[in-house]
Amino acid sequence: MQQVRRQGPAGAVVTALALLLGCSSSSPTPPPGGWWRGQTAYEIFVRSFADSDGDGVGDLPGLVDHLDDLNDGDPATSTDLGVAAIWLMPIFPSPSYHGYDVTDYRAINPQYGTLEDFKALVAQAHRRGIKVILDMVLNHTSSQHPWFLDSRQGAGAAQRDWYVWSATDPGWQAPFSGAPAWHPLGSGYFYGVFSDTMPDLSLQNPAVEAELVAAMKFWLGLGVDGFRLDAVRYLVESPGGGLEDQPATHALLARLRATLLQDYPETLLVAEAWATTSTVASYYGRGDEVQLAFSFDQAEAVKRAVANGQASTALSALGAIEEALATRDRGFQAPFLSNHDQVRALRAMGGEPAAARVAAALLFAQPGTPFVYYGEELGMQGGAAADDRNKRTPMRWSATPGDTFGFTTGTPWLAGSEAAGVDVATQRPDPASLWNLYRRLIALRQARPALSAGGVSFPVVSGGGAGALAVLRGSGTVRVVLVANLSATASGPFTVAVAGAPGVLESDGLAGAPTGSGSQLAIPGLAPRGFAFLSLD
Repeated sequence: MQQVRRQGPAGAVVTALALLLGCSSSSPTPPPGGWWRGQTAYEIFVRSFADSDGDGVGDLPGLVDHLDDLNDGDPATSTDLGVAAIWLMPIFPSPSYHGYDVTDYRAINPQYGTLEDFKALVAQAHRRGIKVILDMVLNHTSSQHPWFLDSRQGAGAAQRDWYVWSATDPGWQAPFSGAPAWHPLGSGYFYGVFSDTMPDLSLQNPAVEAELVAAMKFWLGLGVDGFRLDAVRYLVESPGGGLEDQPATHALLARLRATLLQDYPETLLVAEAWATTSTVASYYGRGDEVQLAFSFDQAEAVKRAVANGQASTALSALGAIEEALATRDRGFQAPFLSNHDQVRALRAMGGEPAAARVAAALLFAQPGTPFVYYGEELGMQGGAAADDRNKRTPMRWSATPGDTFGFTTGTPWLAGSEAAGVDVATQRPDPASLWNLYRRLIALRQARPALSAGGVSFPVVSGGGAGALAVLRGSGTVRVVLVANLSATASGPFTVAVAGAPGVLESDGLAGAPTGSGSQLAIPGLAPRGFAFLSLD
């Protein structure tokens, strides 16, 4: 995407796109409705979160033991993050450590516990006001799933048409890797866009759709509140070789939503459509497909901008997002910084603690429902190697290496290394910690409708250097503005082209009291990677 450029020296104004975006709110205020509005969700890899029995593998009882750290149900306390939902990466039986190749859609991975343990988790989460979102892998199963074991028996198998078979190799390649998408087996070839251990289901087969819907209703009947839908771009493939974003995929999602919401009207569907925002926006449909979709462009823009210290990097991408989503309910976006498939955010930004803080501020200034990856609130960086397991290392609860930092009393399934102080026990009592910053930002977003439901624009900034930017949320007299300095050097004074009497809601490195005069705010300066949320009510 083309980046906004600044003219001349540090005191010049942002041009072109920023001027355009600074004129007015770019989208209407989203309508009310949906328990996720104004809330923050938290992604958990159960295997790496908390182990209750000392076998080195995280489990559901271990997660229950730490629910109070996420939300204790009492808004008056300050010892929990205050998240309103947890998204659990796959917890179904699977031959892999990650669980994205399912062998049974209606059971719990025995390494994580039992169905009774899951029921207890849902009950305890709901007691605290925490909703539960399950990862649902609709595109494919494990090659060890009983359905596929039947399907592979030949053309006469009862579930042969539950998967996609061909007598010859059509030669399709996975669009994200170029790897072969058809795999030889017996006298034919089966389609598996991700690998030969993950055969794609034939989602145009009504029997398959009905079985998957029944499985989702099974979990909804146990109290589950929603589903993160994995790899939605690839659900239906066309005979001509169109492997992504097919009309039949959109039709399937619309049917799925209508069917589920008929019996469970509060069900949330969150799409993983890893693509540019213009493609992600298509999964809004006519407002009848998914209610939320992860914003990959936003995540990358924030990390790149913080890493290079250039506000223009963020403004260019965030402006393009506003254009792509202008006709959608603006609450459709699910902003985030990193997830289980990506290098952890702080590592991607060079490891500087201040970078994590200003990135968090930018995250919570975005429209939609933010998602936080477990440990991100501590500044966990994970491992440096490319293996995905290094993005999913065990959570740090205590400061004591002897008990593997509170994760397990045994030998952890995966070793991890983090800097001293990157743990809950150290950061929770420290008001200046990253953990406490996340806690305050989550509370701020809940308390301020301008942040949770308001429009968004990017007022023109004059002065302050290449890292200075502003994000205006809300409309009318209900407004909040984030001012930030993405640079690794102090900003110096700057002005923001927005009227109002500023009141400081949360700040990090603000050089003095901001003031308002006429149509401008005067910001006395921000420390390297400093920021401030200001009310303009």
